Amino acid sequence: MEHEKCLSCEHIPCANFLCEKGELEGGELYVLNECIKQKKVVPCQPITPLYSCCMLCKTAYKWFIKENKIEEGGLTDVPPLLELIWQCIYDLKTSAFLALNAHYRGANQLLRPLIENVLVGLYFEERLKRASASENEIDQVWSDFDKWAEEIYKISEEEWVSVTGKLGKKRKRRLSFGFLIEWLNKEDVLTAGEKERFEKIQGQLNKYLHPHFKRMDIGEEKCSKCPATTRYDEDRYYAWLDFFQNIIDFIIETMLCYYPTIAETRDGKEALDYLKSLESLERDLGMPMIKSENLKDRIARLPDIKELFRVEQ
Repeated sequence: MEHEKCLSCEHIPCANFLCEKGELEGGELYVLNECIKQKKVVPCQPITPLYSCCMLCKTAYKWFIKENKIEEGGLTDVPPLLELIWQCIYDLKTSAFLALNAHYRGANQLLRPLIENVLVGLYFEERLKRASASENEIDQVWSDFDKWAEEIYKISEEEWVSVTGKLGKKRKRRLSFGFLIEWLNKEDVLTAGEKERFEKIQGQLNKYLHPHFKRMDIGEEKCSKCPATTRYDEDRYYAWLDFFQNIIDFIIETMLCYYPTIAETRDGKEALDYLKSLESLERDLGMPMIKSENLKDRIARLPDIKELFRVEQ
């Protein structure tokens, strides 16, 4: 039937995802297949750490349900950090799909809001943690989170001045990157080094959202000849993978910080073992699997699978 040829459409060039236009240039699915065949990329470079992150998030939620003695199927508020990380996983998967198909600009653009999403989750999670001794304070944090979800939350004037030091003029007082990074650093949630790290990443990713010619596809030497096609570029792919794995590393670090017991569960150990497998994949495939130095350091400190499960044997 005619529709069975849709992926190689003969009528509209932009809809021909299997066309070949040159060396690693053509329709997205052609580029992806050829890149895998030629060992330029493999999906497990981004997807393995993403799956590990997903498993840890689900494990943390199970722990939350058990710790709070919530009956199966019972209604409950999902902790802000886990809820926003869950959204991040959707966005990370989309970014990975674009990058694997050589849509590097779009893949980087999707990473930009991810950092703020995690920081918002950290902000409310830390407030909940500190309000644990007072039921009224806990209710207030949940109320503020609900207001934020409805896009009507405003930071109190007192908190705004305390963090930013700004007075005297009308402000939106919203949870922006600038406010969040300062609040989290001031409250010792982020170290000075982590603050600097995210300001640097955020600044680099901002260039994919604003008019910076060198960050546009048309500003790149290896850009495809037509918007109907994409073209593999090793430098752009691995630059994206570095950003991607850096963000995942921070998400994992955050979950292990707020939910440390998950690392001792069987599901948590399995999740961390997926991370560890990137080392052996790198050796077996003879290609880089871990571009982020932060993630590489974390993986190097993880014990082998036998050690991870030794306690259960």
